[in-house]
Amino acid sequence: MGMRITDLGLSNARSGWISSGRTKVAEAEQAIGSGRQINLPSDNPSASARLLRHEVRLQRVTQYQRNAENARLWTATADQALQSASNNLGRAKTLAVQAGNDTLGPVANKALSADIRALADGMLTIANTKAAGRSLFAGTSDATDAYDPSGAYLGDAGAVRRSVDTNETIEIGGTGPDIFGAANPGDPMNGSVFEALHALADAVEADDNAQVRLGIEAIDVAASRVGSAQGRIGAIGQQLDAAEVRHGGERLAVEANVSAIRDTDIADAIIRLRSAEAGYEATLSATARGMSRSLLDFLR
Repeated sequence: MGMRITDLGLSNARSGWISSGRTKVAEAEQAIGSGRQINLPSDNPSASARLLRHEVRLQRVTQYQRNAENARLWTATADQALQSASNNLGRAKTLAVQAGNDTLGPVANKALSADIRALADGMLTIANTKAAGRSLFAGTSDATDAYDPSGAYLGDAGAVRRSVDTNETIEIGGTGPDIFGAANPGDPMNGSVFEALHALADAVEADDNAQVRLGIEAIDVAASRVGSAQGRIGAIGQQLDAAEVRHGGERLAVEANVSAIRDTDIADAIIRLRSAEAGYEATLSATARGMSRSLLDFLR
């Protein structure tokens, strides 16, 4: 027995065909115009879920890259500061060796002493170096400076760290006492570099060769601490290089996955648009022919 289709049913079916064809054309046009296959989660729920996972991963990689950039700023600034400190110590040792020459008189010794004190002040300025507004050598303290004008340490013993990967954290910066020595007012030659240099300046001015020799030894100890800090920074730089290479590779991979899911394949979209347009036009044509028939067409 044949199925009967009423005029209302046929009319509704025709409206549905036309609406479906128009929707397909609009979707293809939107994909081309927006450059995206997915504009709303409802467009493709499963693909949207995959896209969300990749976007979360991309955000994580971006944060690691920011952390690495910040660590690079800290270490680069610290490296420059420590190189200046090394140069100052080298100059102080040269002056101390000159002061050990017995042929120098009081006037020359006083001039050398003034130069050494200036180097001590320069070391204090270096110890208060900042990066992004924070003191490099004050540990985790929020102190404006690592040292006050007298050379007293204002920071703490905390280590500043940056997370540069899922399971990798890098320690950056350093604490003043580790690099510049701990204060020892009772034995300044074995105290901080600031104390040792001022004690050396006093010895040079007093023409005390025994103390000058101790001052030279103190400079060597201070230079060794600075050198060790420079070595640590070099190792951190290598870690950052490796992390940045990983970040770059991972970012490219994630962005490729995001693009494959989200972005429109223009060539494919144009084909789909043309197919949708052809189907829509055929539907309109067939519907128009069907709607133009009357009872007289069947009585001829």
